[in-house]
Amino acid sequence: MTLAQRWTRLKAKVAKLSVAAVRAAVVALGVATLATPAQAQGYFGQNQVQYDRLRWRVIETEHFLVHYYPEIADVAPDAARMAERAYARLSRLTSHQFREKKPILIFGSSGDFAQSNVFGDLGEGTGGVTDPLRQRMAQFFSGDWQSFEHVLTHEMVHVFTFDIFSRGRAGAGLQNLAMVNPPLWFMEGLAEYLSIGPKHPWTDAWVRDAVVNNALPSISQMTERPDKYFPYRYGLGFWQYVGGRWGDEVIGEIMNAVPSLGIDRAFRRELGMSLDEVSNEWKQAMQAKFLPVVASLDRPRSFAEPLLSQKRTGSIANMFVAPALSNDGKFITYIGYGSLLRGEVFPEMYLANAETGKRITRLVKTTTNPDFEQLRFIYSQPSFSLDGKQLAFTGQRGGRDVLYIMDVKSRNIVKRIDLELDQVLSPSFSPDGRKVVFSGMRHGSSDLYVVSLDAPGYTQLMKDQYGDLMPQWSPDGKTIAFISDRGPDTDLDILKIGAWKVVTFDLETQQMTILPGQGGRAINPQWAPDGKSLAYVTDRTGIANIFLYDFDAKEHYQLTNVAGAVTAVAEQSPAISWAREADIMAFVYYEKTDHAIWKIKNPRALKKEPFRENVVVAQGGPQVVAQPGRPTGAATPPAPPVDPTAHLRRATVQDSAAARQSYYRPSTGNVARVSSELPASTLARISETVSVEALMDSFDFYLPDTTRFKEARYRAKLTPEYIAQPSIGYQQNGFGQGTYGGTTIVLSDLLGDRRLALSGSINGQLGDAQVFAGYTSLGRRLQYTTGVLQQPMYLISNFYETPGEQENQFYQTQEMARLVFRQVFAAGLYPLNRFTRFEIGARFQNIDQQAVPITRMVDYNFGYATYWERGATRNVASANTVSPYLAWVTDNSMFGFTGPISGKRVRLQVEPTVGSWKYTEYTADARSYLPILFNYITFATRLTTSMAVGRDEMRFPKWIGRPDFVRGYNREDIGYVSCSGLPSNDGSSCNAEELIGSRVAFANAELRFPIIRRYGARTSLLGGLPPIDGLFFYDAGVAWSKGQTVSLSQPTDYDFSKQRALLRSYGFGLRMNLFNIAIIRWDWAKPVSRPNGKGFGTWFFGASY
Repeated sequence: MTLAQRWTRLKAKVAKLSVAAVRAAVVALGVATLATPAQAQGYFGQNQVQYDRLRWRVIETEHFLVHYYPEIADVAPDAARMAERAYARLSRLTSHQFREKKPILIFGSSGDFAQSNVFGDLGEGTGGVTDPLRQRMAQFFSGDWQSFEHVLTHEMVHVFTFDIFSRGRAGAGLQNLAMVNPPLWFMEGLAEYLSIGPKHPWTDAWVRDAVVNNALPSISQMTERPDKYFPYRYGLGFWQYVGGRWGDEVIGEIMNAVPSLGIDRAFRRELGMSLDEVSNEWKQAMQAKFLPVVASLDRPRSFAEPLLSQKRTGSIANMFVAPALSNDGKFITYIGYGSLLRGEVFPEMYLANAETGKRITRLVKTTTNPDFEQLRFIYSQPSFSLDGKQLAFTGQRGGRDVLYIMDVKSRNIVKRIDLELDQVLSPSFSPDGRKVVFSGMRHGSSDLYVVSLDAPGYTQLMKDQYGDLMPQWSPDGKTIAFISDRGPDTDLDILKIGAWKVVTFDLETQQMTILPGQGGRAINPQWAPDGKSLAYVTDRTGIANIFLYDFDAKEHYQLTNVAGAVTAVAEQSPAISWAREADIMAFVYYEKTDHAIWKIKNPRALKKEPFRENVVVAQGGPQVVAQPGRPTGAATPPAPPVDPTAHLRRATVQDSAAARQSYYRPSTGNVARVSSELPASTLARISETVSVEALMDSFDFYLPDTTRFKEARYRAKLTPEYIAQPSIGYQQNGFGQGTYGGTTIVLSDLLGDRRLALSGSINGQLGDAQVFAGYTSLGRRLQYTTGVLQQPMYLISNFYETPGEQENQFYQTQEMARLVFRQVFAAGLYPLNRFTRFEIGARFQNIDQQAVPITRMVDYNFGYATYWERGATRNVASANTVSPYLAWVTDNSMFGFTGPISGKRVRLQVEPTVGSWKYTEYTADARSYLPILFNYITFATRLTTSMAVGRDEMRFPKWIGRPDFVRGYNREDIGYVSCSGLPSNDGSSCNAEELIGSRVAFANAELRFPIIRRYGARTSLLGGLPPIDGLFFYDAGVAWSKGQTVSLSQPTDYDFSKQRALLRSYGFGLRMNLFNIAIIRWDWAKPVSRPNGKGFGTWFFGASY
């Protein structure tokens, strides 16, 4: 498992857009298909598990092919409608249309999304992804329609960008994309702006915090260090400024100009300013906007106490989220990082003292534990039972979300509840501790469920398409508070989704009540100890703060007015917890890009006057939801047809508040960049300036009628993913003449479930062709690869001279052994979980051996020789074998820059061979990586044995002198290490035969440490050199065959033809990661078992074991 697969989608996006990755992604696909059975990542590697077989279907709309499966059939048509509406908005803004229908893959949950064979498991923080090659989008339902549309539009902006680069043909323009190499602030910031708009309190919190701390990055800093300056938030802030000052239409002009001009010239042409000048003005504008406001805002120390911070817990990062206080206020759980020394470098669950802030223990380890593949903390937080003895939390196991009940004292899981739901979030104990309420998602819709800890099954409290999240049980056990997008601001018929609001559910009457007078986004309700008021987090003031609703007074009170924000890793993440018995509230506070946890004693003491906004807030009684919405059990009714020109005025600056923030900028005249025409209604209004905000407020803007959609079963069609540059030629020399050339083609279906690789090359004649064809199936849990190959090989086998026809002539003959390997193979794997699998396979192999003489005549009187000529080929031998194999593999290791840095790997394999040759190969390989200082100092060990046993065990002898086995005994370096003299049996001089045997065993130990760490192209240590690691090693190994004895040291009567002694060496080495293209190795080794041997260095390619 790589470090990039966890915690954030940032590195996934970096890889997607970098020059190297655009090329390497498709090359890696071909290599995986050619070299590995069913994506097993070869000898070791972790598994992409297909826990469920998804039976895909396709909704065909005007511009998209929306792929889904029956389990989410209720919500898929609405997703297709949202896609068409997003397309209409973006097409209107960019003056660009698709020439071909773009594929969209919709998954029913994050667990299903992680099983994608296109992108793999990208981690908890990734909501969607788009690949530039085939321009396919993929995302999942999270039970939050608003977030779903945001991600859908975000990824569609990428499709528009890639389509502009490729001039309307998916797969084209990749060279141009790689040449321009748009930075992440451009790509991700633009996608965020066009999917969110100019008003986003969460982004304002990031920018405001950076301005206050004099840390707002310039464009050049964002370009060079996307890992430091989060491109989503700062990029969005920059594009908000551009759209607000020059008008949103200029963004479409810039997008269309970038492929031909590059980013800087595109900005200069469209804005009349260089990118650096725009960057400077943006920073000045943000300072003028935010600095005066901060003076009237509060710092948390004025009303709260620090609880969890990097200093108090000793963690490697100041990130503490998803807090949960015990009711007595003595303990708190959170998701965060731990100690670098212990390798706790991924978000995991910890328990801390809520009075001192000192960390007590780690409750759950997820990084290498198949029972906890992921913890849910974006929408979820744990919950203590009333007595504090048990903790409820959710996580992923076996591709499904599971509800866990843990005994806090022993840290044992006392109950694991598999609910067969697609998503399980935010559990909350009932006051008596016998029940748990949680938010569950099924068939794409989230609802509230109650499960009893004493009986099987669960109760579903509602069943509709509204989102229902973050439930909290009231102290008296009669009411559940939660957040929902239901209410008058939501209209599912036109897919208008209102902001999250706090709602209460009466368990006796089954009535849902929306708290009156809410504004903005409200999340994370928490009951007061007496149940008479409810705290929650809202951004109604433009900053996420804690508010309190008093049920008796029917009033909202603002408890905090912070300069940063009460927020966690996402704007919808839980950020507060209220200990009812102790009357203490914990909250996550964002400041200086960190998330720390503070606590408030008696938070209701912060209540002052009822909250009043500048505008009149509608008051009155609670809004009772009489109809919960469209039931998910029934089929989605056809949406009524909508006039495509209705509300178009709202998509322009006219009659819009956005008119005060942007002005009309004339078009450059090149309106339709790709298609021949735009819709007539759009052409009629092309002179009107568009506004992103107004477009997003036009909910029925080109919203299609679902009766016009076509639906069909998904049919896999293999299309090219990668085609190597073909080559062909002809040559003639003294050995003869012939043609040469070759190419490789890798094809796959849209889902990545089926892959076909074809490769061929010829060098001289048809009989010497190299041919490979392999088919891989990844769509089921049992994955397999099958194929055929032919590989010719020439080896020098003999050299002799014979007399010529005349006395002064003779013939020199080199005899070449021509071996042609032909193989039919099949290999399958069955993963038990992410780390462990079984492999089974077999191969039928035919080997033809021929002798090919190449002769020339030499005249020693005149000193000349003729050209070499190829003689008649002579058949020598032929062999046919069948080799089945069975293996068990486990691998939970993590990679650093040049090799594994933590975890373990084991492979056990048996492979008998029958037919012309008979022997059985046994392999046992165990490797361990102990992080003494995580990602800095690692102690790595390996113990490996490979033994061929049987009649023909010496048919393919093994060589332990390889630089990745036992170093210091390379055959190529025998002369250099002063191994001279004739071979002898007593080991006094070097003999290569001592390194050869049908059976080998060797052990290695390495102490690895960093020398240079590369952090960025221009800000790196020592001028941006790539990462270089150093190591000290000790190797020991022995090779022997049947009938030979093995000893740890050479006896006095040592005869290596009958005995084999352990060979040992020690030394040091260097490893350089050459920009993720290759790893260069250099080892200096001292062969201890050679009395006269000198140390020497060896260059080699490949990662450390």
